[in-house]
Amino acid sequence: MAEDFGQRLPYLLRRVNGALSQRLDEDLRAFKITQSQLSALAILDVAHPEGVSGATLSTRSGVTPQSMSAALAGLAERGLITRSPHPVHGRILECRITAAGTDILRQVQQTTRDSDRYDAGLTPEQQETLRELLTTMMRSLNLHLPTEKSETVTTTPRSASGRHAVE
Repeated sequence: MAEDFGQRLPYLLRRVNGALSQRLDEDLRAFKITQSQLSALAILDVAHPEGVSGATLSTRSGVTPQSMSAALAGLAERGLITRSPHPVHGRILECRITAAGTDILRQVQQTTRDSDRYDAGLTPEQQETLRELLTTMMRSLNLHLPTEKSETVTTTPRSASGRHAVE
């Protein structure tokens, strides 16, 4: 008899992610931003207030460069970010969050923080345990953690070890 796929971590994580993602999409509609745009604003606000390229934002957000480019265009059009040529590498556009972008980010964070729609029935202690476990998984999978000292990751292909090249 085959293994019960309903007990496998990838399946469980995908289902929980899908449900929470759908809830976040619903809340973001009021602010007229997407999850990719929210991710970009959060990264620019916390990890890179000095500015960062769209390529780095796409890598850190886990979306394709094309998706991030579209997300950034929408943010720039609304005045939530600025884009300007890198002082040394002029073809690279550095993105920076604006005061309006920071304001929208704070509003979204307040809305999602005040909602119990995201705790999925977990107690604060269970949430902290889950946060620790997911952080361990992210480190193991070489995923960017915004709360840790960040390295500049290029968009070059992964090496045989699965790690991104570091500039």
